[in-house]
Amino acid sequence: MDLRKDRRVQYTKKVLREQLFSLLQEKELSEITISELCKTADVNRNTFYRHYNIPLDILLEIEEDVFEKLSAVLRKSTNMDDVILLSCQLLESDKQMSKIVFTKADGSGILSRILRSVRNNFPVENQIELTAEVKPFAEMAYQFGEKGSIAVIKNWIENDFAIPAENIAQMISYLVNKLNKL
Repeated sequence: MDLRKDRRVQYTKKVLREQLFSLLQEKELSEITISELCKTADVNRNTFYRHYNIPLDILLEIEEDVFEKLSAVLRKSTNMDDVILLSCQLLESDKQMSKIVFTKADGSGILSRILRSVRNNFPVENQIELTAEVKPFAEMAYQFGEKGSIAVIKNWIENDFAIPAENIAQMISYLVNKLNKL
């Protein structure tokens, strides 16, 4: 019984997610009503409320899924270049989800969370000696690299992944590695 119920929950969430994606192609999240979403998904409002309070909750759940997938990539990687490559490939593998998260929901928060994890796993202190004079500069360089990487990824997604993931990863790796050598 639990397995059958779980499948129904998965199906309901899948349908709501897909219909939200579809509606987001036409309008902003703030313009999408629960009634409209339920009608297009052929889901009862009570069923919707069993899982979510508002359509934004669906996007937040998707963002958390993306974060978990990117975190799994991080755990499997042994160096920064692998993290960047695998992350770009993951984003490219589900273009629709990436577009929704990074253009409609501003997924820079996800990327910032991942980059903080990366920073904890690959501390700059292990790459260069941080003297008192260099430490503030290293922090600013890291922030520049983080925000720049996020901007490159968002631009890549907004431009329909026109460049292969491997090339984007190579570009980001090159820039990050140059920053680390300053």
